Amino acid sequence: MSESQPSAAEPPGFPQPARPLRADGRPRRVGFELEFAGLSPEGAAAAIQEAFGGEVQSDSRFVKRVAGTAWGTFKVEVDARVLKERSYRALLSQMGFNLDDRTLDSLDEQVLRLASTVVPVEVVSPPLPVGEAGQIESLREALRRRLAQGTRAGLVYAFGLHLNPELPELEVDTIRATLQAYLLLLPWLKWRDDTDAVRRLTPFIQDFPAEYVRRLLQPGYCPGLGAFIDEFLAFNTTRNRSLDLMPLLAHLDPGRVRRALPDDPLTQARPTWHYRLPNCLVDDPDWRIARPWRDWLMVERLADDPQRLGQLMADWWARGFSLTEHRWIQHVDQCLARLDR
Repeated sequence: MSESQPSAAEPPGFPQPARPLRADGRPRRVGFELEFAGLSPEGAAAAIQEAFGGEVQSDSRFVKRVAGTAWGTFKVEVDARVLKERSYRALLSQMGFNLDDRTLDSLDEQVLRLASTVVPVEVVSPPLPVGEAGQIESLREALRRRLAQGTRAGLVYAFGLHLNPELPELEVDTIRATLQAYLLLLPWLKWRDDTDAVRRLTPFIQDFPAEYVRRLLQPGYCPGLGAFIDEFLAFNTTRNRSLDLMPLLAHLDPGRVRRALPDDPLTQARPTWHYRLPNCLVDDPDWRIARPWRDWLMVERLADDPQRLGQLMADWWARGFSLTEHRWIQHVDQCLARLDR
């Protein structure tokens, strides 16, 4: 097995999850967030309109929407609160500067130009039914044609692709098993994605604390929902994890999350995972969103196989593997090859 290539050929197409339906029998959905540079919010909105139709609406120079697509409204925004909220305008006003609309508009343009070298533009999709999720590749291609720049286009770019798949059910055993599978597969996922070195140094995709990992992977770890949430929040009072559980936990128990993160205004409750690890290589003509999506589905498949999940957990404990060692990646790759047959 090489350091940079998967052990088996990539299957074509945009794969479907083994459990495509929610507990209520309706199709699961998945949302996408793509971060990039080199393209203004106006240009990104035009790419969305080209791919999916709809009507472009402008909240400000920093926030655009494309409403009326087949799945709802796409949002484009400069990914920095100070810009989206234009709080610098209030600061200037407090300092006694009374600027007219034309001057303020010019100021916004200059701020956007300066920020564009380090602050990404982000496209946030509405939830797409998993059976139609492959349509997101049309947007990826439209952004590439407009010369959007991805993770590796600049030395300081730390842009990511975020996947927000709905859970098939909201039972604590499903949540626990999926998080266990994710932690066991995380080194393999980083290898598969070749996660950018600059992104690894940023605070946004930090690993889970080692003590929490050991507790979660203990044999027989099966807490109730309240105990699971309490223990998670005791070790993770941040959204800066490669798998962010805060939106899901806020959906399940908003009071607990508010008490743990009283100053967090950004968490939006929703019954999804928030998978933040993958690079966004939107400028690479050979890159497809299907690949990190396929890798996420391997996490779900392992979680749905209690026997193989238990064996992999036992291997981790019995052999003393470190989750950062290449031999663990090799072991996981071999395990998943058997799972994929």
